[in-house]
Amino acid sequence: MRISELSRSSGVSLPTIKYYIREGLLPPGDAAGPQRAEYGDAHVARLTLLRALIESGGVGIAGAKRITAALDAGVGPTAAFEVAQDVVSVSADSTASATEASTRRIAEAAGSDHCGHPAVATAARALDALELSTGPMSAGWLEAYARAAALVASADLDELQARDSVSEQAAVAAVGTALGDVVLQSLRRVAQARETQSRFGSTEVPR
Repeated sequence: MRISELSRSSGVSLPTIKYYIREGLLPPGDAAGPQRAEYGDAHVARLTLLRALIESGGVGIAGAKRITAALDAGVGPTAAFEVAQDVVSVSADSTASATEASTRRIAEAAGSDHCGHPAVATAARALDALELSTGPMSAGWLEAYARAAALVASADLDELQARDSVSEQAAVAAVGTALGDVVLQSLRRVAQARETQSRFGSTEVPR
């Protein structure tokens, strides 16, 4: 198909497609004559992936480059998870350090040997900031978060292992990490609204 057809098939504008090609996110089409290139289903699939990462997942161009480069390199699910987690990790103030107490509490709640994982420090810094504003959070609250996270992680891996090929597993690991964060965050918002209404009833929100 011509690039105009690719745009119609993918729902991505021509300027954006050309930008993705310049940035190396989308392979160029196959030469089919002077000033002419042909595109195929693989290009449509890549644009679908890019839309998912960038538009729905909030991943920036640099992050999308890293994820697609990893998938193009044929990495396995473990490496794909590592790349995706690094890409979507919240940028934190590198000059701020978490307290030892919060770091220990997060590591213990996670029940993991991955105490050096960057996410432990990120969560500990967030816990410090939260408790500075609200006072101490209960052990039960943190344990509930850890249980929920473990349940979601198990579901992620179940879904990954249900895929037949390593490339499919890597795609679920990489793209699922970015988009799964959005799904989980949104479901939490819905659950908070439902639980709040159940416990406290409806109320007018000040505007």
